[in-house]
Amino acid sequence: MKHSILGFIEMYSHTQSSSSDRILGASIAGFSILAVGFSAFVVGYTLTRSSLQESAVNANAVVHEGVIPHEGTLWQDVGQ
Repeated sequence: MKHSILGFIEMYSHTQSSSSDRILGASIAGFSILAVGFSAFVVGYTLTRSSLQESAVNANAVVHEGVIPHEGTLWQDVGQ
C-alpha cells in the first residue's frame, strides 16, 4: 500500500501491468503468429508438392494419341 500526498491509501490491483509486461506479451503474441503462419506454410507447401509429384508420376503413364512430343525428344537420335 502506498500513501498519497493527501493521505489517502492507494491500492494497486494485480491486473495492472507494466510496460515491460506489455512489450513481452506483444513479443510473444507476434512470435506465436509468425510460428503458426510459418507452420501453415510448410504444411501447405509439403502437401502441394506431394500432390503435384503424384500427379506427375501418373501423367507419365498416360499416352495421348496425336500429341506431338517436345522438339528436344524429336531430335535426340540425330546426333548419335
